[in-house]
Amino acid sequence: MSNIAPLPNPDVTPDVEQHVRLEDERTGSWVLSGFLLLATLTVLYLARDLALPIVMALVLCLVFLPAVRGMKKLRFPEPLGAAVVVLGLLAAFLGGAYRLAEPASAWLHRAPQVLQEINIKILYITGSVQEVATATAQVQDMTKQMAGDGNEKKLQEVIVQGPSLTSAVLDAAREFSLTAISTLILLYFLLASGDMFLRKTIAAIPRFSDKKRAVDIAQKIEADVSTYLLTVTVINVVLGCVVTLAMYLLGVPNPLLWGVMAGLLNYIPYIGDIVSFSVLTIVGLLTFDELWRALSLPGVFYLLTAAEGYLITPLVVGRRLSLNPVVIVLSLLFWGWMWGVPGALLAVPIMVVLKTLCDRVESLQVVGEFLGE
Repeated sequence: MSNIAPLPNPDVTPDVEQHVRLEDERTGSWVLSGFLLLATLTVLYLARDLALPIVMALVLCLVFLPAVRGMKKLRFPEPLGAAVVVLGLLAAFLGGAYRLAEPASAWLHRAPQVLQEINIKILYITGSVQEVATATAQVQDMTKQMAGDGNEKKLQEVIVQGPSLTSAVLDAAREFSLTAISTLILLYFLLASGDMFLRKTIAAIPRFSDKKRAVDIAQKIEADVSTYLLTVTVINVVLGCVVTLAMYLLGVPNPLLWGVMAGLLNYIPYIGDIVSFSVLTIVGLLTFDELWRALSLPGVFYLLTAAEGYLITPLVVGRRLSLNPVVIVLSLLFWGWMWGVPGALLAVPIMVVLKTLCDRVESLQVVGEFLGE
């Protein structure tokens, strides 16, 4: 039986056939890209203990690589410049941990009493005298238990119930320390290698136009991420110092602890301010008997963060690196779910990288426009 070629459809022109073929190829490309993205996110979630230090080291490398290049111009070899950066970060981390460990531990030790003490403060405002007396007696009993003055049963209850929060914090601190050490080690080798990975990537690209575009994208990502993070770091340091001074003037114990907390949490947009506001409200209720003095802590903090968020940061950072607030919140929720608190800290830098990449790639400029403000 002879093969008979199908007759061409007179209603379909070659241009229509080519258009249909291109649409099918484009649809297949989008489907393949979607599966690749889903597989990548799945790997990042399942291998988060491995992926998190790598991503943190890459982000820090983008920030400090210009400093290593500057030291190289001053006749400092790249390994020595990398060692200076890593040792400086390690010294800052250890110094801060040593300075704040004692007051943080004291507040953590009081954690089982905090809810009862806050309850008493609220009952002084809204409750009856009988309820206040009952709650005060409960706090005094808990204090005796923690001091070892109660009987064995009560002491055993405190030991069983109390250390749960402490153990959780210690476990989180241990995990953070391991991640930090891994990140610093990887950061050193990334900084010491300089532009080696970029040169190798460019060498592997066949066409000159693609090489030029890759260099342009890499330089733009480095400039945007380093500028953004360094600017935000300066703003957060100033905010932490101002909060420390304000807490000192208001008579709050351990003002440096609250200033450092406010500065660090300010790296997490919106959510960090909410957490700091809530913590300072609790500290105010525990520290002062007068309601107006207790509420002055979160009130002053709100004024400072409002000035920083609505005036200083937009003026300093500018609209060039401004991101869509909805995208920021979604990114915080997503990366916080993926990697916890470190993921929330990395959410905005990751979005800056994505926006810069999308702005420089023609086919992704629509996505870049959506990510921008």
